[in-house]
Amino acid sequence: MSDDQPGSPQDPANQQDEDAIAFAQGLFELARNGGAGPLSVMLNAGVPVDIRTSSGDSLLMLACANGHADTAGLLLDAGANPDLRNDQLRTPLMAAAIADHAAMVDRLLEAGADTSLTDADGHSALDLARSTGAEDAIKALS
Repeated sequence: MSDDQPGSPQDPANQQDEDAIAFAQGLFELARNGGAGPLSVMLNAGVPVDIRTSSGDSLLMLACANGHADTAGLLLDAGANPDLRNDQLRTPLMAAAIADHAAMVDRLLEAGADTSLTDADGHSALDLARSTGAEDAIKALS
């Protein structure tokens, strides 16, 4: 699978597949809800830091979109790719910019996030911040 776009999910073939899907969904919920502590344990146990949802959202994307700086920092420190794109070609930087999480934008930039990337509609993180009136993110990206 490419780092640029996620693959298509398939229906589970058996109970083990269903269990794995339920486990992954739990990981995604930890990222969405700022569960840095439990997520750290899972990453240390070998869970891939760049695991993605069926729509291509990485753990980092979910943490950034929901304003969980500690969780995002943990994921970046664990080697999460700050430029991993979802099915709309959006990156964690774009998610943080849309939500006006300027501190997270700064952290992603420090981690090497590429400001020149554009989504499926041709919008950069700065364009998206401007479209939502995210003043703090606009300042951080300018």
